[in-house]
Amino acid sequence: MHGLLKKLLLVPVAMVVVGMATGVAPAAAAEKLALGVCQSTAPGPAKFAQAMWRGAELVVNEANDKGGIAGRKLELVGMNIGKNDPSLARQSMQKAIGVDKIVSLLCWGSNVMLANNPLLDEHKVLGYTMSLSARVPQESKYVQQLELITTVVVRPIAEYVKRQLPQVKKVGVLYIDYEFGYEMVKACEAEFGKRGIAVVAKASHPIAPPDLRAQFTKLMEANPDAIYIANIGGGEMVMSIRTARELGFKGLLLTHTGADAPEIFSLSVAEKDLLFVAHVVRDDAPAALKDLVTTQHGYASSGYDFAWINRMLMTEVAKEGKVIAGETLLAKLRTLRAVRTPATDYEFLPDGTTLRSVAVVDIRQGKRHHLQTFSPADLK
Repeated sequence: MHGLLKKLLLVPVAMVVVGMATGVAPAAAAEKLALGVCQSTAPGPAKFAQAMWRGAELVVNEANDKGGIAGRKLELVGMNIGKNDPSLARQSMQKAIGVDKIVSLLCWGSNVMLANNPLLDEHKVLGYTMSLSARVPQESKYVQQLELITTVVVRPIAEYVKRQLPQVKKVGVLYIDYEFGYEMVKACEAEFGKRGIAVVAKASHPIAPPDLRAQFTKLMEANPDAIYIANIGGGEMVMSIRTARELGFKGLLLTHTGADAPEIFSLSVAEKDLLFVAHVVRDDAPAALKDLVTTQHGYASSGYDFAWINRMLMTEVAKEGKVIAGETLLAKLRTLRAVRTPATDYEFLPDGTTLRSVAVVDIRQGKRHHLQTFSPADLK
């Protein structure tokens, strides 16, 4: 087990024991400005969760080296959610809110967020989510997307295929069997359908499937020109790409930001006819961040932006003489609406959804290769 996850499993007990013995742990935590970042034990999510943590660390360390926010240091708090387990996530969030006094958190997992949105609303904690589910912000007053929702994340791929690859007329969809997957199927039907490209087959799989041969066999029977892989990344994404090629599928493979990872780049079978959406990281972004994006996962930039945006909001709120809390941070964010971080551009909408700069990319010589960039304005 990774060292950070070991700490996550041990910290709650230790904190409670110290608090009971001395009565100072909660007060000490309150002196800092705590930001929660979900962590996972699932093979795929564990990798991008670690990347987000390390991206956030870059901002936290820099801020603290400069004295913090209004004399208060920033602190990252890890929240173990296991394999996207809503019950375990609730325990971790309760501890992070009640003991560590987080004012904001970064998490994902449609099932995790939907089950625990009421907890964020009750305690007025500003939640940023990497879940693509449109339902997540709809069902919480305090959740803001940091990722694109399902329909919008499919839009760049569908538009690129329509304009640049007119030979693609039929698409199959492989999707994970829960909320996120269901929404992705609808998004594919909507976005490809608007452009005259038909979804001709669909096949689902459970979390952490042992094999995907049956699903791809079913999809290939419909003779699609392309297959959209709508799962959660990591091992499933690698398995999907390999299985499709091993079974002889020679068409185009399409997917979302979950593919933006070194283990995908290193696949020789991914060098041809794999298109995915990637978060844009500008050329003048911090070198340490660009290195994390290349070596860890594209989601490192989201961890960085989560901490950077919170730091910026906290600074502004403090200047205005207001209490730094989830409620004041969210109000300031939606007042600003357009935010440009050192990495990319965002537009935060009042309904909790968000637009951000992304690109359609393929893989060439083990690296992602940008084909077309889409700004927040382009995605409207």
